[in-house]
Amino acid sequence: MTKLKWGIGSVLTLAVVAVGGNLYADKSLKTYYQQGSKQSNNLNLQYQQFHMGSLKGSANWVAELVLDPCKPKEVIQLSGQDNIKRSWNGYAIHSDIKIIQAPGALQSLLKEPLKVQTTVNWLGNMNSTLTTPVITRNEAQIQSRLDPIKLKFRAKPIDQQLKILDLQLEIPNLTVTDTNTHFQMVGLKLETDQGLNGEYLEAGKTKIQMDLLKMSDRDVNKPINAELKNFSIETQSELTDRVLNTEMLLRLDEMKMPFVPAMQKVQFNFNVIDLNRQKLQSFFDILAKGENSCVAKEALVKDIEPALLAVINEGFRFESKDNQFAMGEGLAQASMTGRIMPSHQSTMMGMLKIMPSLMEYKADVQFDKNMMSSVMNNYMQKGGAAKSDQNIENMLSTMQQSGQVKREGDILKMSVEYKYGQTKFLTE
Repeated sequence: MTKLKWGIGSVLTLAVVAVGGNLYADKSLKTYYQQGSKQSNNLNLQYQQFHMGSLKGSANWVAELVLDPCKPKEVIQLSGQDNIKRSWNGYAIHSDIKIIQAPGALQSLLKEPLKVQTTVNWLGNMNSTLTTPVITRNEAQIQSRLDPIKLKFRAKPIDQQLKILDLQLEIPNLTVTDTNTHFQMVGLKLETDQGLNGEYLEAGKTKIQMDLLKMSDRDVNKPINAELKNFSIETQSELTDRVLNTEMLLRLDEMKMPFVPAMQKVQFNFNVIDLNRQKLQSFFDILAKGENSCVAKEALVKDIEPALLAVINEGFRFESKDNQFAMGEGLAQASMTGRIMPSHQSTMMGMLKIMPSLMEYKADVQFDKNMMSSVMNNYMQKGGAAKSDQNIENMLSTMQQSGQVKREGDILKMSVEYKYGQTKFLTE
């Protein structure tokens, strides 16, 4: 498992194993704390000095997190204090968490405690918010600042097990600067209700959005500026007894990159339909096995390849509709539908060789004269030449005469059909 994913899993495990998540599984607050220790695959948690009155109390604890199962000696050691209040609707727990030991620079960066606010009602429903302190780092000519991160999630008891219902991660601002370069990320948010309880294959939604990503290089010889505004990507998965269907939608208000015209109103979607659920589950089971143990990479790849081939051999459909982007005053649009036919390949190399014969698709693309004008104007200006309307007309006529494009006024349309390894342009 990657350190990032393992780390996020550890944070969630810590929150679930901590007092708020298990009060009701143990039936009694006092019983829970007096049990003394809790363990999971990558976490060891021990409680000490529990005191509880009629309305408030406290408890101290220490925890040890293993970030990488292949490096069990590289651990994060934490100490925490829970301040507990009881009211008419349940418990409120305020936790201060300090890092005692951590690999790399993590300990020096997190100088202030992490704050966790948890509420648990009498039904066992839990709401928890973890907040980091401001993290700053100044080294030589590099300065960085990460504003407080918030991790929120809800959980509830289901079949006598606490299940995490959904999660939100908010990173409001990250800035890194040095002598010539400036990097800034603003308003990053992640929301998901998938994969939070150890399941890979799960119906639900995930959304990532970002208000701004900006990078600039003030080098006097080659100044560079790049910018993304209001980026988002959403996925939604649906499971039936037999198949998985998943939808992906990407949106972007504006993208500015060096040497190419700015693009606006970007929208792209891609849906995968009728993936065999049983074969896909077997594939994910192998991944999970590899992540929860220290399996040699070669041995894991040996198991993964036939499992992945089994998924592809079943065949599936795909579609991508209502895609578009604007450039200047021009607009381009595209749609596609297709499928991968079933096969019986036993090696990945064999699959790659036969894939052109297994794939079928039909794609429709259209763009207008203004789009071509914006593209041509950008490159001709960089070459020191002037754009002319006649140049654009000559290019459009050449494309039409090729037999691959149909022109309707200022709109050019292209339809492509791919089947049995052959490409056919449809102009009628």
